[in-house]
Amino acid sequence: MLRYRRYRVFLILAAILTLVIVRLRHTRDWAQYPLTAGFENTPAQKEGNYGGSPPVKTTTPAKIEKAKETPRSKTQQKLASSTPTPKNVASSTPVAEGLKSTPESVPQIVLPDREPLPPTKVSMEEEELDLHPVAPPGRQELPAFSAVPTTIHWEKQVEHFPVPAESIIHLPTGVPVKIPKIQHAFNDETPTAKINREKRQSKVKEEFKRAWTGYKKHAWLHDELSPVTGNFRDPFCGWAATLVDSLDTLWIMGLEDEFEEAAKAIDMIDFTTSPRSDIPMFETTIRYMGGLLAAYDVSGGKYKNLLTKAKELGEILMGAFDTPNRMPALYYRWKPTFASQPHRAGQRSNLAELGSLSMEFTRLSQLTNDPRYYDAVARITLALSDWQDRGTQLPGVFPDNVDASGCNRTVADVQLPKSVPAEASISPAKDAEEPIGFQPVDPENVKEPRPRKKKVKGDTNDLMLEVQVLPGEPSKAQILGWAEDLPVGHKQKQKKVSKRDTVEEKPPAADLASPSPNTPTPTLSPTTDRITGLPLDIPAAKAAVGDTVGNWDCVIQGLEPASPGRGKFSMGGGQDSTYEYFPKEYLLLGGLDETYRKMYLKTIDAVRKWMLYRPMVPDNRDILFSGSITTMGDPELDLKLSADVEHLTCFIGGMVGMSAKIFGIEGDLEIAKRLADGCVWAYESTLTGIMPEGATVMPCKSSEHCTWNETAYWEFLDPTGAQRDENLREYIANKAAREAEKKAQEEAAKVALRAEAELANAEVRSGNSTSPLAEEDISDYELDTLPDSPGSAALKKDKPVSLHKRQTVSSPKFEVPKPITHNFQGSVPAAKLAISQDTHEQKANAKTMYQQKFEHTESELASMAAVGRPVANIPESPTPTTQNQVFYDPGQPLSHKEYVEQVINQQSLPPGFATIKSRKYILRPEAIESVWYMYRITGDETWQDKGWRMFESIINATSTKHGHSAIYDVLDGDHYQIDEMESFWLAETLKYFYLLYSTPDVISLDEWVLNTEAHPLKRPVAGVKT
Repeated sequence: MLRYRRYRVFLILAAILTLVIVRLRHTRDWAQYPLTAGFENTPAQKEGNYGGSPPVKTTTPAKIEKAKETPRSKTQQKLASSTPTPKNVASSTPVAEGLKSTPESVPQIVLPDREPLPPTKVSMEEEELDLHPVAPPGRQELPAFSAVPTTIHWEKQVEHFPVPAESIIHLPTGVPVKIPKIQHAFNDETPTAKINREKRQSKVKEEFKRAWTGYKKHAWLHDELSPVTGNFRDPFCGWAATLVDSLDTLWIMGLEDEFEEAAKAIDMIDFTTSPRSDIPMFETTIRYMGGLLAAYDVSGGKYKNLLTKAKELGEILMGAFDTPNRMPALYYRWKPTFASQPHRAGQRSNLAELGSLSMEFTRLSQLTNDPRYYDAVARITLALSDWQDRGTQLPGVFPDNVDASGCNRTVADVQLPKSVPAEASISPAKDAEEPIGFQPVDPENVKEPRPRKKKVKGDTNDLMLEVQVLPGEPSKAQILGWAEDLPVGHKQKQKKVSKRDTVEEKPPAADLASPSPNTPTPTLSPTTDRITGLPLDIPAAKAAVGDTVGNWDCVIQGLEPASPGRGKFSMGGGQDSTYEYFPKEYLLLGGLDETYRKMYLKTIDAVRKWMLYRPMVPDNRDILFSGSITTMGDPELDLKLSADVEHLTCFIGGMVGMSAKIFGIEGDLEIAKRLADGCVWAYESTLTGIMPEGATVMPCKSSEHCTWNETAYWEFLDPTGAQRDENLREYIANKAAREAEKKAQEEAAKVALRAEAELANAEVRSGNSTSPLAEEDISDYELDTLPDSPGSAALKKDKPVSLHKRQTVSSPKFEVPKPITHNFQGSVPAAKLAISQDTHEQKANAKTMYQQKFEHTESELASMAAVGRPVANIPESPTPTTQNQVFYDPGQPLSHKEYVEQVINQQSLPPGFATIKSRKYILRPEAIESVWYMYRITGDETWQDKGWRMFESIINATSTKHGHSAIYDVLDGDHYQIDEMESFWLAETLKYFYLLYSTPDVISLDEWVLNTEAHPLKRPVAGVKT
């Protein structure tokens, strides 16, 4: 019986083990299913989970690193050699078959000398400035509202400014150009190197899983996790930003179950509604659309719902491009009330947000065969290219803020459509009645205007007011009927006309006569919209006024600076990703559009000439940074370089290195190494081992000869050091002169006092003294210095001294009212009694008085010891000595050395840093991004070691119970955490760390191109016609 039971147990265990092996075998081959008809014949219930229409073509899944229990066990899949580039609808202008670099095309890499500018004090506003270009209003912290009965949803609107079908810009077609290899040709690694690499990779994956688990548990389907408190936040429309942003990272790390769960959850996101009233175009495009398209690409097109949701989002975002010049409104007001109205792009648009939409919309157009998406971003590229050709204040690059409205309202004599609302026009007759000059009015006689609705025939509700929304500006409105029903004879002040106001064209002279009082107020034409006042048929109105007018209210123009005056140019926040997308869009289009190559080459020329500088650092490390430039348009004369060190700018090393390979500019590869190593130095210089958000350093004048000089560094921190030392010398000299003068006055006073004492002694001896020196007029020090004599002995007597002596003074100094006295001793005057006292009796009394004081003090000490601690245990306080003691003088100015040391200590400046603009670290990826690019491009394993030191420092400072948190101060060893975990921590930072320790064929740079949010998009294959 016992044997039978054991047999049954063994049989059950064998069955279980068999099932486990089969299951593991099935899971292990999860990513190896070929995209064949056999794969698509999956069970219906599994197919139904993902829905959506299939794309034109599908891709093979990217190579992934499978989940493993130990660092050594992993399975990977080879990347496909084919690409999913769909056939295009129409062909564009043919381009060259290939691009060969010639020696003439390689520029001389010689960095010009720089003129160091001393740092300025950092204001509080600059200290708290968020350097991320996607910061507010890109991020909005919204309160969590409970569900409401009605929810507003986005609705597709009829376009006000549609692009004719024949004018749509199509994707370039043809055979992709053969682009040079980007990645290094790696050799087989040694067993030891492999073990070390996989251990590091396993640790990165472990940290990712911890953060993902915290998000899934506490913030599922919300934008971000609060990793300290375990709460959630929704700064980006509440569309599960972290979930969408992390999809491709889950796949790359081989987390199959997590990816599948997240892919199913994508269908629960409703892009048609949001608690936000606007959609940040840049953030939504790079995080959501980029995340969906990358997840679709790396998974080989298996999850069709990802492309379906990307297309759904793309349709919503296309509404932002419905402007007269097709430049997008970067904060798209999506609700039907506003989306149905005509609008323009902003007059102060951020350059990075405007120019960083091309990759995502291009890839969406490639996968869906819909040219509208590519047309939308191609027009931005053409506008930027035109602006670059026309020239900016710093040729080759653009200012940080752009007027993208395409509307010049400052041009005089603008011809406007006849359908402009009458309320917005200015009558020439009324204009003539305006008094010239300033005529103040009496505030007491001015009555507050009250809006009254103009009576309309048939209207029974006289209490309701109508609001008119101004054309193209939904945030501005006016009440219809305001000041239209004023009492007869009341004259209303006419508003002064500015250059940007809409002015109606003057009618002929015959029509300039003043209208009669009975003339009714002109009303809107029936051909105009009752709310906006715009023509109902905008194309017809545009055709009527011609192409010289900017579509309804201004003259058209291209992209221009947002404000006149000094322009600011840099590769940092607010501008960075526009330049990053030039070479990357070139790769995504297979090199078939030379516009992006031309724009990048002009940009990098300006960067080399004006922005790059070498900082002076203690170890004389040969590194570079890219600073920010300000100029009025003549950089040879008025250019100013700020030696900024910004975390956002650290992407430039990867961009320059990759572009050096694809455009054949080999000299730039060395610059890229020095740029990437500069950010590594910034990490290694701080107490926490993490680079701050923003800082400044001292630039060397020459990039070739730059040796650490502490004297020059201190002068850079304190440019007025020489004047400061001079001020200190003058202060010390003046103080010494004052002290000498005071001492001389004291000596003169002593001499005079001695002379007066001698005179008093002589008078005492002669017996005819009537004005002895009062004791209170002599200090203790002066009493000690008087010579021994009867007179001085009287002055040296200890208290109490007879009051009567003070009252007999006849000196003018003491001519004050005398108190009332009584003659108690036989009516003898007090003064005479005091004078007649015997000197010997006074000495005896004085001795008795000292003895009494001594005994009284001794008894008090004994009493205190009885109630407290014993007298023997009371420590004796040493008598202070003032012979060599130096007291602090608050009025003394600091020396140059003291000032610099104080600045360094107060700001906790690491050696080499001049100022710290922002001490935060918000889990940014740009530094490790360039480190990864350098490793993949050069094959140098030292970049892996540098990256590992960065990773350990970040994890030590940011780890929390639920994930990883941003920190307030990288110079503070206490690691005070902010309780924020941006979605790019999982989408970018940890992805780059993981890829740094992956094999080179995982997301190869020769087959993939990553957007600015590190989402890999499939590149077309050279030689395969698209």
